[in-house]
Amino acid sequence: MKLFKKFHIASNALALVLLTVFLVWTICTLSDLPKKFGMHYGMDGNFDIYSENRIMAFYPFFAGYGLFVIFSLLSFAASKIKKVGGKYKEGETEGIRIVIIFLCDMLKLCWAVFYAFWSFHVIHQSRWHFIINRNITICLAIALPLYTTIAADEIRKHKIRKQEKS
Repeated sequence: MKLFKKFHIASNALALVLLTVFLVWTICTLSDLPKKFGMHYGMDGNFDIYSENRIMAFYPFFAGYGLFVIFSLLSFAASKIKKVGGKYKEGETEGIRIVIIFLCDMLKLCWAVFYAFWSFHVIHQSRWHFIINRNITICLAIALPLYTTIAADEIRKHKIRKQEKS
């Protein structure tokens, strides 16, 4: 469980640090935004929604921190529920819990990266390059099996330790 805990702490810390760094950067550069600034992108990668309200520059952070909280609550709930699967006994659901928590951590990290990129482009009022969306999808496709592999290894080690104690 050491790798699981380290990975859990690292992914949460990285997501929070990433969002917080870009939040501070946005606060510092807020006065440099034009009076009417772009804040949302259309399918062509150019701004399609503009705002004169500077509070709207923080929209990516409302969403980013909100998703962080939602996925944290889901992780917490998964760790506290006694019986996760209907046909599994209480002791057999540890693997399901670990996979759910790993998945929530991965999603927190991916959404933090997405909203950090979005805030970067709002700060600089630059065109959104949709290659970023493709890269996030690729990261998800690579990270999900990686998370599952780590979780499966943790479960295997846990079962071996349990058998050695018996």
